[in-house]
Amino acid sequence: MKNISIIFALLMIFGSCTMKNNEKLKEEINANVDSLKSIYAPDKRIVLWDVITDITNDTLLVTAELENKTAADQLKEILTKKFPDVLLKIKLLPEKEPERTVHAIVNNSVASIRRKAKHSSELVNQAFLGTPVKVYKKERNWYLIQTPNRYIGWINEDDIFFFNKEQLSKFKQKNKIIYIKQQGSSYSKPDENSQVISDLVIGCILSVTDTVNNFCKVQYPDGREAYVLKKEVDKMMTVFNRIPEGKNLVNTAKKFYGIPYLWGGFSSKAIDCSGFTSTVYFINGVILQRDASQQIKYGTEAANKFEFKNLLAGDLLFFTDNSYLGDKEKSKKITHVGMYIGDTEFIHASGKVKINSMDSTRNNFNPEYRDTFKKAIRIIGNVGTESIEKITDNKFYKTIIPN
Repeated sequence: MKNISIIFALLMIFGSCTMKNNEKLKEEINANVDSLKSIYAPDKRIVLWDVITDITNDTLLVTAELENKTAADQLKEILTKKFPDVLLKIKLLPEKEPERTVHAIVNNSVASIRRKAKHSSELVNQAFLGTPVKVYKKERNWYLIQTPNRYIGWINEDDIFFFNKEQLSKFKQKNKIIYIKQQGSSYSKPDENSQVISDLVIGCILSVTDTVNNFCKVQYPDGREAYVLKKEVDKMMTVFNRIPEGKNLVNTAKKFYGIPYLWGGFSSKAIDCSGFTSTVYFINGVILQRDASQQIKYGTEAANKFEFKNLLAGDLLFFTDNSYLGDKEKSKKITHVGMYIGDTEFIHASGKVKINSMDSTRNNFNPEYRDTFKKAIRIIGNVGTESIEKITDNKFYKTIIPN
């Protein structure tokens, strides 16, 4: 019994040492992975980078899903050289037809994109009907996708329709319209009293097959046919070719007035602050980054004080959260964005889309925005520079723009 106790104690000590060694190795591996991540995926919202280090049965296992082959090769080279006993599993995505930019088209008026592959997960983004998306992989009835503003998230299979190369090529050549009314419907007949086929929101894209009286006959990605009032649409390329101007941006923004706030919202059904500024600029020919903390990084600085004298309509105003004011580090975090519309006022989604003034003598002045203001960024004059992209230059939308 004494010998058995000694052996058991030695095994416990050995197991403890092995566990500690593995934990130390895990930390070293993660340090190397983080170093590569800072180079190839500094923002995981827009770059596919999923690397997990785990210990299973005293074996260190690193699993990785990446899109960038160079990053995958470097990860493999570093880890196999420094940690030869580690089991490494690397998968390059997309799973199918990796050479293609776009694999599917959004098939519902507004598709919700979530952080994880389930309906109860956080809403992080949305996409309009007709949006071309890249599909990385499938998990049950969910797909990991990337939208034209490069944002990555999970979408339900009912929200997209897959196109093979030939179908996408045919879709590309079709004439298309974009819905420009805040909200509306498509109909089964050229009659507003006929059966509704689906709802529509500003930004939805459909192909056109005919015109009948005051209606356009349209087709959905999945082949459904419907009719939309001509007065509620514009030619897709007319919108895509727009150069943003202050007056037009203001007119677009005011179409959203009163729309309720929704975290992750990107449409005129409900919308968040950066979804609002993104959509306003999209209807004026420009793709911005998805989140406020991304949008602030691009363009030129128009102001660093809460003053309106040097601002132009269309300038974006950025704010932090007032709950962070006592924390120097967190107070640097950008959590809100609005758009200047002239005459001291800015429009933004906070509770609902509303207008506040930067003038303390106005009734719609709120000191909270003065106290949390960080800077104003000018987009006009910077279109075509980094991450302020003309829609016509976007590699996703190029796949649906006719030659």
